[in-house]
Amino acid sequence: MYDPVADSEKGEQESLAPRIKSLEGKRIGLFNNGKLAATPLLEVVQERLKDEYPDATIEHYEVEHLNRIKNEDELSSIRQWADEEVDACFGAIGDCGSCTKFLVYGVNAIEEGGTPAVGLIDEGFELDWKTNARDFGRKLRFHPLSRVAEVTDKERLREQLTADALEEIVAELTRPRTDEERNGEEIVANGEK
Repeated sequence: MYDPVADSEKGEQESLAPRIKSLEGKRIGLFNNGKLAATPLLEVVQERLKDEYPDATIEHYEVEHLNRIKNEDELSSIRQWADEEVDACFGAIGDCGSCTKFLVYGVNAIEEGGTPAVGLIDEGFELDWKTNARDFGRKLRFHPLSRVAEVTDKERLREQLTADALEEIVAELTRPRTDEERNGEEIVANGEK
C-alpha cells in the first residue's frame, strides 16, 4: 500500500532555516502565492503584525501568476529575496488543493534562502502540505486557518486572524528547531538567530 506521506526520495531530512527569537524590529516578509484571495489575507496579516510589532518593517513578494512558481528563475528570485530582504516570512495561500502545493514551493525556497517561514493554509489541506513538503525532504512549518480558501472578505478574515491566532502563527517562526529540523546542525551559543 502506498503511503502518501512516506519519506521523500532525498532520503535525508533537510534542515529548516534557523528560527528567530522575536519579530520585534525585524523585517517581515509576506509571500503571496499568486492567487487572488492571498492578497486580502496578507493585508489582514499585515494589519495584525503592525498592531503587535509596530517597529517591524513589512516587505512583500508576489508571484505574478501561480503557475510561474515552479519556474527555477522565480524560485531563485524568491530565495534571493528571502536571503537579502527579510528576517522571517509568512506565506499565504489564496485557494486550496494544488495551490497548497505551490505555496510549499515558495515557502521551501524561502527556507532555502535562510529565512524562517510559515505557510498559512486552509484547514483540511494539512496532508497536501505535508506530502508536498516531504518531496523537498523538509518538514516545513504551517498554520491552518479555517475556511480561508478563496475568501476575499477582509472582515471575515479579521474575525479569524485574532491576536491569539497571530500568536500561534508567530510561534511557528520563533519556536526553536527540533533535532530533526536541525538535521545535525550545531546550535550557536546564543540560540537560533
